[in-house]
Amino acid sequence: MGNTQITPKEIKKMMEFPGRVRGQVFLTDYRYIKERKGEEGVELLKKKIKEWGVPLNYEKAKPLDWYPVGFRAISLLAIKEIFNWGDKEIFELGNNAPKFSFIVKLLMKYFLSPQRSFLESPKYWSKHYSVGKLEACEFNEKKKFLIIRLKDFKVHPVFCPLLRGYFLRIAQFVLKSKKVTIKETKCVFKKDSYCEFVIKWE
Repeated sequence: MGNTQITPKEIKKMMEFPGRVRGQVFLTDYRYIKERKGEEGVELLKKKIKEWGVPLNYEKAKPLDWYPVGFRAISLLAIKEIFNWGDKEIFELGNNAPKFSFIVKLLMKYFLSPQRSFLESPKYWSKHYSVGKLEACEFNEKKKFLIIRLKDFKVHPVFCPLLRGYFLRIAQFVLKSKKVTIKETKCVFKKDSYCEFVIKWE
């Protein structure tokens, strides 16, 4: 498991990190924790966020409003610390996130075909985040794999398992396959210039 201790200096740095994210992500975190850990769990989460001095109110977050992107990292780190979660659990949170997302439901009508969805994915990213650039690099229907790259998004490593889970769920929505896998083959936190995700299906 991965209990993460975060310092006041790190919290301050993330609160000031440039870029914004839609409020939907905080509603997603809140609803997922409520489903998994009940009212006691969400109260622990709210208490931790308050202890850290972060002006974030989960219950009053508005899905389409913009919030500092660092708040999302702080939210995830609070969840990790409270429940002693590791990358596996954050991956599962990311994988379940689209089920709770108002924005995903709005965009589902555009998921017309796997290739079309793949080509539209950069626009989809920008509807959620004001920072980072998602690139649709390769879609190989014959060999059944696709590659996406995320550039200029070096907020915190806690996003790595979250995004793997999230991208996998979106792929599961649009690919007509019972078996879909994802692997992060490059990572900005491992000295690569961008993050790269390879999705395969059978």
